[in-house]
Amino acid sequence: MSSPEDGFDEAYAGTPPWDIGRPQSAVQSVFESRSFEGSVLDIGCGTGENSLFLADHGFSVLGIDASPRAIEKARTKAQASDVAGKVRFRVHDALALADLDERFGVVLDCGLFHVFDDDDRRTYVSSLRSAVSPNGHVVILCFSDQEPGDWGPRRISERELRTAFTDGWSVETIEPARFEVNADQEGIDPSNDDSVEAWLAVVRRSDE
Repeated sequence: MSSPEDGFDEAYAGTPPWDIGRPQSAVQSVFESRSFEGSVLDIGCGTGENSLFLADHGFSVLGIDASPRAIEKARTKAQASDVAGKVRFRVHDALALADLDERFGVVLDCGLFHVFDDDDRRTYVSSLRSAVSPNGHVVILCFSDQEPGDWGPRRISERELRTAFTDGWSVETIEPARFEVNADQEGIDPSNDDSVEAWLAVVRRSDE
C-alpha cells in the first residue's frame, strides 16, 4: 500500500525545508513540560532528530518514515549517538501501523498530519488507533490555517483537528505553536523568519 508521504524520498537526496538538523522546539517543550508514559512511536521521523531527542530523555523510541533515504540518515545519526540502544528506525507506511504489531504509550506526528487529504486522514486516524495503547497519547505538530500565503503544505484548522479525533479519542489541548523550517530553502517564504504558524495538539485515546 502506498501512502502520500512516499513521494518525499527524493527530497532527502538533499536537505528538505523541514529537516532543520535539530528537534523541533515545540516537540521539546511538550515532552519536557508533560509527563508521558510508555514507549514512543515517531511517525514521519525524517532523519531522526526528534527520535534522538526523545531517546536521550529516557524514552524507548521507534522512528518510522516512508523514505528509505531519511531512515538511512537517521540510522547513521543513531550509530554516532549515545542513545543507539534506545532508538530504532524502520521504513514503514503510516497508513498501515497495525502491521507494526506494537502498541505505544505516545505517538509523535511532527509534520505529517497536514500532508493527508480528507480520505487518507480518516485512514490515518484509524491506523493510529492500532498503534496507541489505551489511554495513550498522540502529539501532533502541523501547519496552521493562521499561516498566510499558499506555499508549502495544506493548512489545518483547529476544527479539522478536533473533527479528526472524535469517537474513541479525547482532545486534551490544541495550542498555537511554531513549526521551524530552513528559510533559505527553495519555496520557503523568507518573511516567515525560519518558522511558520502551527498547531500543537495532544490527543488521548479514550476507548478501552
